[in-house]
Amino acid sequence: MMLKYIYIIFLSFIFSIPGSSYQYGHSARSVSLSSSLVADNYSSFNSFINPASLNQTNGQIYGLSYFMMSLDRSLQTFYYSQKLPGNAGLSAAILRSSSGEFMGRDSFNNPTNELSNTEYYGLLSFGVGAKNGTGIGLSMRIHYSNLYVNEIHIDKYTGNSITMDFGAIINLNSKLRLGFKVHNFLNPYLNWDIDRGDGLSNSYEEEYPLIISMGTLFKINSKSKLYLQNNFNQQSNSDITKFGFEYLGLDKIKLRFGSNFDSDISLGFGYNFNINQFPIILDYAIDLGYKGEGLSHLFTWSMGFDE
Repeated sequence: MMLKYIYIIFLSFIFSIPGSSYQYGHSARSVSLSSSLVADNYSSFNSFINPASLNQTNGQIYGLSYFMMSLDRSLQTFYYSQKLPGNAGLSAAILRSSSGEFMGRDSFNNPTNELSNTEYYGLLSFGVGAKNGTGIGLSMRIHYSNLYVNEIHIDKYTGNSITMDFGAIINLNSKLRLGFKVHNFLNPYLNWDIDRGDGLSNSYEEEYPLIISMGTLFKINSKSKLYLQNNFNQQSNSDITKFGFEYLGLDKIKLRFGSNFDSDISLGFGYNFNINQFPIILDYAIDLGYKGEGLSHLFTWSMGFDE
């Protein structure tokens, strides 16, 4: 029993990256552009991407996302941001991700037991800067995770953490912006409590990777934007480069395409319209996923209120 117990812990933490569901994407627009938006000045869901852009917030913005993902996964987000005096902005957001039951494997790839997982993230962000969009920002992120293990004496894992992200944006001119973000720079640990259901318990500390994101936004013309971003993972000493392209077509419909230069490709579109002078944004994305992963469909709704 103890050997199986060790294998399950080994599997759960070696073959996954803590906080990986948070890194996937938070809105349909972000996913359709391959989450390459660290230099972006888009007002909705921007605190997830780079809190430095919150100084561009106008009035109040509310947003909801629902992702129907492959492999029996789902993700939901709620977003709120508020303009503050002095070219500043504040945001609060919640992200929930979950998976259906899946089969665990030990270090020799032998099946162990069925698992299910639910994660919650709470995000509080602040950004301040100049009128031209140059700014800095901070995000405090609270993470709670619950991994449930069936059929054996181990009932569940519960993990919690509070960590910080820092971001900066430099607006060089009307066509070019640079973005920078450090993920998990403060207290980068997820603390797990393991309840075996038989009166025994244990604890485990898992380290978030320090990720440094650098990117650009290039406005090709009045209708086209090109995004390029590189994420460096200090823990694994590896990096990934991705890009996104957005084109404003007819009738305020924005067409989007993104990729990480690998086999992961995403597509999407957005539509802007008004209801009683309130701006509404509807976004959709389809993530083609890696080979054998299947399709994921993503929907986002946003509404703004001017002050």
